[in-house]
Amino acid sequence: MVVRWVDGTPPEDVSPTGVSVRSRVHEYGGASATVRDGVLFYVDQSDQQWYRVALARSPAAREAAVVLTGPVPPDGPGPWSSRYADGQVLPSGAWLLSVEERHAGTSTDHRLVGVPLAADAAAAGPVVTLAEDRDFVASPRPSPDGRWVAWVTWDHPFMPWDRSELWLARLEESADGLRLHRSRRVAGGGESSVGQPRWARDGSLLFVDDRTGWWLPYRVALGGLADGGPEAEAVVALEAEFHAPDWVLGQATMAERSDGSLVCRMHRGGRDEVVHLRPNGGPDGDPGSGGGQPSWTMEVIDQACVAISGLVVTGGPAERLYVLGSTPTEAQAVFEIPWSSSEPSRRISTGPESPSAAGVSVARPFTASTPTGPVPGLFYPPVGAPDGAPTDPPPLVVFCHGGPTSAAEGGLDPMVQFFASRGLAVAAVNYRGSSGFGRAFRKQLDGLWGQADVDDCVQYAAALERAGWVDGRRMAIRGSSAGGLTALGALIRADRFAGAAAWYGVTDLEALAADTHDFESRYVDSLVGPWPEARPTYRARSPIHGVEQVTGSVLLLQGADDPVVPADQSERFAAALDQRGVPCRLVVFEGESHGFRRASTIEASLLTELDFYRSLFGDRTGPGATNPST
Repeated sequence: MVVRWVDGTPPEDVSPTGVSVRSRVHEYGGASATVRDGVLFYVDQSDQQWYRVALARSPAAREAAVVLTGPVPPDGPGPWSSRYADGQVLPSGAWLLSVEERHAGTSTDHRLVGVPLAADAAAAGPVVTLAEDRDFVASPRPSPDGRWVAWVTWDHPFMPWDRSELWLARLEESADGLRLHRSRRVAGGGESSVGQPRWARDGSLLFVDDRTGWWLPYRVALGGLADGGPEAEAVVALEAEFHAPDWVLGQATMAERSDGSLVCRMHRGGRDEVVHLRPNGGPDGDPGSGGGQPSWTMEVIDQACVAISGLVVTGGPAERLYVLGSTPTEAQAVFEIPWSSSEPSRRISTGPESPSAAGVSVARPFTASTPTGPVPGLFYPPVGAPDGAPTDPPPLVVFCHGGPTSAAEGGLDPMVQFFASRGLAVAAVNYRGSSGFGRAFRKQLDGLWGQADVDDCVQYAAALERAGWVDGRRMAIRGSSAGGLTALGALIRADRFAGAAAWYGVTDLEALAADTHDFESRYVDSLVGPWPEARPTYRARSPIHGVEQVTGSVLLLQGADDPVVPADQSERFAAALDQRGVPCRLVVFEGESHGFRRASTIEASLLTELDFYRSLFGDRTGPGATNPST
């Protein structure tokens, strides 16, 4: 659902009752709603089409939603079924620019389209194709005057964080429709990736680019856009990340203030910060100094959030800064961050109330020294454990994040707290390939997925045992999706763990390469090797072909309707383990996909997983072990 919050009033649902607002473009979706002039535009999960509805306060008035794109069912008269996301209304109000994903049998393609917004939807013309010459398209962003549009593209076999490009074109609206003219590449390509194009108030174009090895903000002046003039200039020169992998559409970690300064999320030193970037002022008032040299000053805004998903600056006489983030002791919520140094105000919560700070395990940064280099991560002691090494080292559960191009962050994670409150220590490992540490660290997993990530997690657990923080005889490992491959691989490549739990985990890399959705269909080429030429490597890295070497018990939790890692992967792996006599439990949840969404499914999965660890370690799980409410 879409929620509106106005200062001084409680949050209010504004999307139609009973509608789930969610896009499935790239399967992971994102950017499924936008608002313009009191009108909400949203994607209905049931048919993946764009709808519009006035933001009236009356619930009855909100039910008059109008479909804009009109679904074409797979078995209908047309050959395609379409999904939509990442919409932006043109300044004229006549068109909605959007990403369109089209499906026909086993074929998928992506286009940048214009959706007509006639007052009478029935009289509106068809969706207009603007760009369709690349495998993927994202982030269509029209300029404030409606004359230009910027967007991001990339092609197989690359993912958007490997190699992507920023494109720009003139946008022409007329009685005959909508067209692009003089398209040209502005940035990206080669060994760099781009993201988050947005237009500044002065007409310049802002975006992030990792050409230096770090995702940093850049700016192209209006004159450069109009006549192919100067190159983009860097706003700052740092070893820090102002962007994250675009697993979902609509990432927003950069906002502009009315004075032309920028407010950004910056990841550095294993945590997120909020920074204020101010142009110093160059010749003729241009904030850039030319020559690609940064001429902006940076100030860190004091605030408590350490994991931030997005931020926005509201307009009006009193600008306000809001972030969607979490603190070490508070779950993800919308926080208002004062411009002056003071505590943030929690405005809208996205989940249940956070536990009291006294009942929270706060992340302790810990970097393990390994034969291949330092491996960063976070250690969570059991709730109630004293500072430093506990006198009776607790059992350990190693968390392998998904992706694998993702990262473990230090904000309050209810899943971590669930286990830490029951006497288990948790280690969240940022193995080679994790994001947030620059392109070079991300690329260290290329060709080594299923080896380097596994070895880093094994070494991290060993380092915690050497430090005296955990009991080396009572260790388990868990992961979801790609993290499931890492967790299960640890039972094959090492004998350190008593068991592994995988939520919708990858067990067969060959099947993943042959049977996954379009967005990730070539992802494994870089992580393992080109398919099918590297078939022997795929088999060697797949847990299903290593059942003879499995050294511990296995728990598999799987969605029956998963299009990313189909249930067949878990079912075949469980059967192979059972045939060999390896203890394994498989639980399949009907109606669930990739990423469990029902509260009942998540609760059942966590309780099943906790029971699994108790079967491995015995019932000595410490404080909170019998408290089911945490």
